[in-house]
Amino acid sequence: MAAKTAGQAPDKAASSASGDDSQIPPPPWQRAPERHARRRREPISRDAIVTAAIQLLDREGLAALSMRRLADELGTGAASLYWHVGSKDGLLDLVLDQVIGEGQVPDPDPPRWREQLKEVARDQRAASLRHPWVVRVSIGRIPMGPNALRYSERILAVLRAGGLPPRLAVQGYLLLIATVNGFTVDETGVEDGAESGGMAPHGDPASLQQAANMARDYIVSLPAGSFPNMVSLADEFAFADADERFELLIDIFVDGLARQAAGSRND
Repeated sequence: MAAKTAGQAPDKAASSASGDDSQIPPPPWQRAPERHARRRREPISRDAIVTAAIQLLDREGLAALSMRRLADELGTGAASLYWHVGSKDGLLDLVLDQVIGEGQVPDPDPPRWREQLKEVARDQRAASLRHPWVVRVSIGRIPMGPNALRYSERILAVLRAGGLPPRLAVQGYLLLIATVNGFTVDETGVEDGAESGGMAPHGDPASLQQAANMARDYIVSLPAGSFPNMVSLADEFAFADADERFELLIDIFVDGLARQAAGSRND
C-alpha cells in the first residue's frame, strides 16, 4: 500500500486532505510568535526562513547556524528573521517540524502492523541520515507542530489497528522514536567537527569496517584469562554493517511490542 506523507513541503498549499494548519491550536510552549500580517508585502516568509535554515544545516551542520548567518544567506537583516520566528529556539522548533513532515506513514493495515512499524522506523532513520543534526535539535523539545501532530496520529492509527491497548500504543510509539534516535546519534556523531579519536568517520562504510577491524585486533590482544568472553567473541566485533544491525534492533523492538500486546489481550 502506498505510503502517505505526514506533512507537506513548505512550497505546497497550507491546507491539504490531512487538515488545515490554521485549525490546529498552538501548544502552550510555542516559541514562534503569532504575528498579524503586515499590510506591505514581506520580502521573506517564515517558510523561506525554515527552508534556508535546513539547507544551511545540511550543508554545514548545527554549529554553523546563527540568526545573523541565516540572515546573510537570505540577504536580509536578523531583525526580520526574529519578527517571523521569534528566536533561534523558535526557528529550530519550526525546522524540526518541517523535517518530521518528510516522514512517510502507511495507511493502517492491521495484519501488517508489525512490518508497517518497521517501515516507519526505517524511514525515520533515513531522515536522520539525510539531516545528521536533527536528532540533536530534537533533544529537549516536545514536537507538537502541525506535521508532528499528523505524524503521531498516523503512527498511533497503525498501532491501534494492530490491536495495541491505549497505554502500550502511546508508550510504544514514543519508545520507537527514542530507539531510532539513539541508534542514529551513534551513526551521525554527537558534535559537529568533533574529533573521532581514531575511530571511523560516520557514514563511511570502508572506514567503519577499518575501525571495527582495529577493535577486533585489540580485543584479540587482551589477556584471555581476564577476558575469556571478549577474546573468544572478538571476530564478532569486526561486524560493521549498520543496516543489518538496525534491522536486528527493530526486529527485537517490534517483536517485543507484539508480545506485550498479546499479553495485554490475555489478561
